[in-house]
This record gives sequence, structure tokens and C-alpha cells, in this order.
Amino acid sequence: MEKTTKGLEFSLLDGGVAVLAGIGCCVEEHITVPSVIGGCPVVGVAEKAFCKSEQIKSITFPVSMRFVDAQAFAWCRNLEKVTFDGVLEIGERAFMGCDRLSGVEFGGEIEVVGEKAFAYCPALVSLTLPDSVTSLGESAFEGCRNMRSVSLSDNVKVIENGTFYACGSLRQVKLPRRLEYVDEFSFAYCTSITEMLVPSRAVLNHDAFFGCGKMHRSHAVC
Repeated sequence: MEKTTKGLEFSLLDGGVAVLAGIGCCVEEHITVPSVIGGCPVVGVAEKAFCKSEQIKSITFPVSMRFVDAQAFAWCRNLEKVTFDGVLEIGERAFMGCDRLSGVEFGGEIEVVGEKAFAYCPALVSLTLPDSVTSLGESAFEGCRNMRSVSLSDNVKVIENGTFYACGSLRQVKLPRRLEYVDEFSFAYCTSITEMLVPSRAVLNHDAFFGCGKMHRSHAVC
């Protein structure tokens, strides 16, 4: 049995479930969230629960976890690694501004990555989204300036406004096979991209690659 972290703060919700609400009296840097607290399954992380915490370096979620709410770990500048297991939805700005976040392990259940969920995380260098993901919010990875490679879920049909805005080191992008639309500024100022394979059915907004001076052409694929 995996050892879980003691001293964390939880809140009980209607329906006999609990959410992680804050650091409480915990002094550990590497946190493993328990799946049950007081007989109640732990299903989420509350809004702003750890916002601007300087303590946390890693966090591992249990299979009971279903959501991470808005700004839950925003600006946790020492957070280096997150392991999702069971999480279905990551809320808006949940990990925005985590300067040292370099390791993100998505579970096979994740469906929604919210608006600006990982924006301005300069230590992220690569990203692979499992095929369970169906929705990426606007500017989800905006300003991840050292991101070099991305492999997107084949079940994402729309790349929203600003999803990879100003990811200046991005060179390799695997687009979803079912992609239907790439919105404006999705890859704006991704100045290292030179070409991209685009599914034949996909429609590109004329500003999707705004400011990409090295982007000479794209190739349609079936």
C-alpha cells in the first residue's frame, strides 16, 4: 500500500465525498493525496487550494480524483512534477505560472484541460495528451516558451484561440486525426515551427499561425 501524506486539509461535500482544500499542517514537499479521508472518497482539489504555495515540489493524485478546480496550484513556483490518475478535468489556470513544472503525467481518463491550465510554465519541454482528451481550453499552454514537441489527442476536434500562443521553441506538433478547426492565434508567435501536417478536413483560421515567420507550408493528410 502506497504511503499517503498526512496533515493535509480537506472539506466534506454533500453526497459523502471530500475535496483537498489546502496544505493544512503538512510539512512535506512531495505529496501523495489519499483516496479516502474520514470514510469519504477524495474526488477533487478545491479552487485556489494551493495557489502560490512555495512548499510543494510534487503531487500524486489517487484514482478516486475527478477534478482539479480553477487556480488550484497556480503560481506554485517550486512545483516540479504532477501525476494525474483518475482525474477527468483540469480547471482553468489550475497550474498557470508554475515555473519549475517539467513533469506532467496524464492518466488515461483525462477529458478536459481548461483555459490557461498550464499557461506560462517555462520548464515544460514536451507534451503528450492521451486520446481520452476531447477538449483543450483557450490558451491552455500559452507562453510555455521552452516547449519543443507536442502530441495531441486524436479526439480533439478544435484547437482553440491561443492554445499554444508564444511557444517560441515549439518545433514538432502531431495534430489530431479528427481535427476540424484551428482557431485564430492557436500557434501565433510559435517562431520555430517551419511546417506542419494538417488533416485534410481541418479548416485553418487565417491568423492561426500569426507571427510564424518560418512557417512556409503545411501538408494535408487523410
